[in-house]
Amino acid sequence: MSSFAEGGKNDAFKNIHAKIGRIAEAFEADVDALTDEQIITEAKEDGVDTASLARDFRSNAMALVAEAKRQKLALARQRLAESQKNRPDRSTARPALETIKRRIQQVLAINPGLAVAFRDGRSISDDDWLSLWDDFVETGAIKDQDGLNRSL
Repeated sequence: MSSFAEGGKNDAFKNIHAKIGRIAEAFEADVDALTDEQIITEAKEDGVDTASLARDFRSNAMALVAEAKRQKLALARQRLAESQKNRPDRSTARPALETIKRRIQQVLAINPGLAVAFRDGRSISDDDWLSLWDDFVETGAIKDQDGLNRSL
C-alpha cells in the first residue's frame, strides 16, 4: 500500500476522532446545564432505578476507599518492618539501669526545657526509665556511650 493511502487512513481516523470528541463535549455541556433534579427525572423516564444506581455507586466507592486503606496499611506495615530490621537491639546497647537513671537525671538538671511526668505521681518504673533512655538517645538529648555520640 502506498504511503499516500496510509496517510489518508490516518487523516480519516483523526477526523472521526475529532468529531467524536466534539459530540462528547456537546453531551457533556448538555448534562452540565441540567440540574440534579432534571438528571434524576430523565434517568427515571429512561427506566433507570436511581436508588439502586446510587447504592451501587456508594458501594463501589466504599470498596475503593477500603482497598486504598488496605494498601496504605500494608505499605505502613512493610515500612515499619523494614525500620525494625535496621534498628539496633536497644537492650544490649544500654548501660546499666543505675547509670541510665543517673545520666537522665543529669540531663534533666542541666536542661530545664526537658521534663518527666510520673505515671502514679511518685516514681518512674524501670521500664519507663529504659523507654525514656531510648527516647533521649534517639532524639540526641543523651549521647550513647557506644561510640555513636558522646556528651553526658
